[in-house]
Amino acid sequence: MEMNLSVFESTRLRTTAALASLFLVAACGPSIPPSIKIGVAQPLSGPSAARGQDVLNGVKLAAAELNAAGYRIAGKPVTIEIVAVDDKADKETAKVVAQQLVDQKVTAVIGHLSSDISEVTIPIYKEGNVPQLFTSTASNLMALGAGNTFRLLANDSLQAKAIVSYISENVKASSVAIIYEDTSFGRPISKDLNEGFGKLKSKITVNLGVDNKASDFTDLIAKLKAEPPQALIAVLRDNQLLPLFKQLKEAGLSELPVLTTNSSKTDKLVKAPSDIKTQYVTSSALEPLEFAAGANFLKKFNDAYKADPVWGAHYAYDAMYVLADVLRRSDSVDPKVLREKLHTVDPISPITSSMRFNAEGEQSYGAISVYRKRDGQWAPLMRSDRW
Repeated sequence: MEMNLSVFESTRLRTTAALASLFLVAACGPSIPPSIKIGVAQPLSGPSAARGQDVLNGVKLAAAELNAAGYRIAGKPVTIEIVAVDDKADKETAKVVAQQLVDQKVTAVIGHLSSDISEVTIPIYKEGNVPQLFTSTASNLMALGAGNTFRLLANDSLQAKAIVSYISENVKASSVAIIYEDTSFGRPISKDLNEGFGKLKSKITVNLGVDNKASDFTDLIAKLKAEPPQALIAVLRDNQLLPLFKQLKEAGLSELPVLTTNSSKTDKLVKAPSDIKTQYVTSSALEPLEFAAGANFLKKFNDAYKADPVWGAHYAYDAMYVLADVLRRSDSVDPKVLREKLHTVDPISPITSSMRFNAEGEQSYGAISVYRKRDGQWAPLMRSDRW
């Protein structure tokens, strides 16, 4: 029987080409670009610039170390590029720069700083398929992200429990006044504080929400004088606390113990004149020296920037290492894969050593520390993840 050579040859060539394609795909492996972009969206100007720059510096330090060590994904060399944008702590600006990062196809974003700013950017990153890691602490943010948001610190629900516990058990105050910024940061924590003190039957003499740019606290001081509490809880930022403390002193209320929150644990506030005799602060951003690797981090940071970190640089540093580790383990830069792995793996976090996200994107081992202002420093008093 005579074979049709042209058909045989055609089939042989097609088979050879198919096999060659398979071998080529196998040799090439996953599609990994030579560089990836990590967005950092922070306030780099305005009153919160020091904290925003601190976060950026932490990310840059980690990226520089990873690049110098020859970072690879799926065996291929990958350069990490940091794309920094200034959200100016302004909602409209934040939405614009968030969209810019999405358009630049960043692999992930570390941002934003404040809860009210993160709140308006969450839908943009979610729609743009960009996983978002942030230091914002308002408890409601994770639900908005629906699996796309990852918090680097403990949330404000735990912070409220810490405040209630410390004020009641350590300060021994059975009556408190609360002033809070009327924002997505201040409102939820105020609600949690009211519920917490209510369970203890503590008396709340004042529960006052104010604009986050307010600097005249005449109304609050009048209420404090009319019905003096045993402690004041101020959920405000340092640019508001400084004039508040001055006005309290002028009103003869400098003996009133004051406890402030996360956003006020700044270098600016701790080094300011002490108009208040006793000031405590609760914070989910623990000091670097509270971690075993903190001293080494401080040296590296100081060598790089000729200054100490001012707030959460070590958390941002760990966030960059977490992203790098998860991408490396995934052998992929696909955002869907990155999101899935962030929820399930126990990644490398050199400083905190325990940056583990649960199914909601919250920290599994987040803790709150209490500090007291003393000799121009935040002196740690106690820490717990089980307040």
